[in-house]
Amino acid sequence: IIVVLDMDECLIHSQFLSSTSAAYAHQLQQQRQNRHRNGSVETFQVSLPEGDLVHVHMRPGLPEFLARVTEKYETHIFTAAMPIYAKPVLQRLDPHQNLTAHWYRDSCTFHPTTNAYVKQLEVLPPLATNDLSRVVLVDNNPLSFLANPDNGILVSSFYDDPHDDTLEAVWKLLQELEDVPDVRTHAAFAFWTPESLGA
Repeated sequence: IIVVLDMDECLIHSQFLSSTSAAYAHQLQQQRQNRHRNGSVETFQVSLPEGDLVHVHMRPGLPEFLARVTEKYETHIFTAAMPIYAKPVLQRLDPHQNLTAHWYRDSCTFHPTTNAYVKQLEVLPPLATNDLSRVVLVDNNPLSFLANPDNGILVSSFYDDPHDDTLEAVWKLLQELEDVPDVRTHAAFAFWTPESLGA
């Protein structure tokens, strides 16, 4: 199968700090160290071109999840974020470039009625000639699925819950779908809830 992953509030949660908030950045660094000692979520920081800082919380199990999913499946990131922010974050998440490709806001379709960025799988060049019966989109925003609702795995939004086990549940579901000829016909597949994923 081909796996397409959202980024914000699906794999990570980011806090943006202006370049003038150095004291706040230091405070966040201290909080990060405290959380690490207390067994909370892993975090890192990236600097944007204009000097702003982004404090990134990783969903529990993210490094292991990405390692497993990229080893076994063709895996894409499809985010509504702008490249100026998403690229440096993804460089940290995928330092060995195991992901097949990264797609950003300019690949999304703006839906004026809902004021949302829809992820139309057919517009991605590698998927344009592929049968979508073997493609899944993992996202926390149900509006992302408007163009391809039957391909969606809906997960809960992540912020900083250290006990979140959604990614492990998604991994198990992906394994179950390997032998399904058409994921779109899988019972109740279009809108899996966190409860149905065991998260």
